[in-house]
Amino acid sequence: MVPVERGVQLEVLDFGGAGTPLIFLSGFGGTAHDFAGLAEKFTSAHHVYAITRRGFGKSAHPPATIAAYSPERLAADTLTVVKALRIGRPFLAGHSVAGQELSEIGTRHPERVRGLIYLDAANAEAFYGPSSNVLYPIAGEVRRDLEQLISAQPSEAPKLIEKITGELPRLQRGLNWYATAVKGVRDLPLEDINSRQKTLQDAIVKGARVYGPTGTPVLSIVALPLQCAPECDSEAAKRRELAAEAQAADFSEANPSAKVVRLPYADHFVWESNQKAVVDAMKEFMENAPR
Repeated sequence: MVPVERGVQLEVLDFGGAGTPLIFLSGFGGTAHDFAGLAEKFTSAHHVYAITRRGFGKSAHPPATIAAYSPERLAADTLTVVKALRIGRPFLAGHSVAGQELSEIGTRHPERVRGLIYLDAANAEAFYGPSSNVLYPIAGEVRRDLEQLISAQPSEAPKLIEKITGELPRLQRGLNWYATAVKGVRDLPLEDINSRQKTLQDAIVKGARVYGPTGTPVLSIVALPLQCAPECDSEAAKRRELAAEAQAADFSEANPSAKVVRLPYADHFVWESNQKAVVDAMKEFMENAPR
């Protein structure tokens, strides 16, 4: 258990090994234990760790506020663990929602890591490209800018207003996307709305922000085309596949040096459905990453 701030400790698994450190970050609802069976594949060349994010598993469960679960806060948790355990510049491998943390670290602290590995995690919350229409990142960005504007000095206001005005077309696209996404979807029961899982999800989603390319070596492993059975012919499945293709294309274009590996019809937990392909891609990427 590693303390990351007062009253908050995170569960960290040490899988052992020697060499350049490799740290796994789980997706939403997951824990460090999700990587048992995968982490051991790398211990011959890497010292391997995995971290259970705050709010889940044996890690501390602070109240579900935006500040406590923002990408900045979650990224700071990871970097605090790195510092506390005296881990040299690691590779970070994150699944699903952990893409936000990877992008936050790669954008603001690229000197702290050797490289980033997105395990079906280079989604709109981790990279917001020209084709991205998902509401959450742009809504989070606009919310932050409006909060700054309210407390800004008059001399600071024009620049913020210009930025917000420039974000409005993307916000409108996000609203259009959301209108389609919720069409025909039933309301959640009251017990689900008030569940810890839902309040945590809301806190993380509300804290989302817009990320562009990072300043680090990148490997993105994508389930593409998406696993869609048994609804492959549905309009929703076709829309998801088109959006995923556009997202991967945007990511590749914006990160020309990134390695993007497509795994057709893989599960979202790509290391479970396609373990050999994932292990091979990760090993090749880490062996050839700049020092």
